[in-house]
Amino acid sequence: MEVEGLMDAASTAISYCNLVRVKVAAVRLGVSVRTLYRILAEGGLPLVHIRGCSCLKEGDLQNYIEKNKESRSND
Repeated sequence: MEVEGLMDAASTAISYCNLVRVKVAAVRLGVSVRTLYRILAEGGLPLVHIRGCSCLKEGDLQNYIEKNKESRSND
């Protein structure tokens, strides 16, 4: 029973902490790396530094995309 709880906690931690490098994140957003750094500087997304690598959390990137979607009506 305890093992199942640990496995659930581990899978949650793994999915929560998936990291995306800045260049990959820029491509996924359809912007240049420079534009992504502007978004980061404005506080639009938090940046994670691990040693010399700058990354974004997958969840933060997904939330940013969802938050910035435009709804278009068929007028």
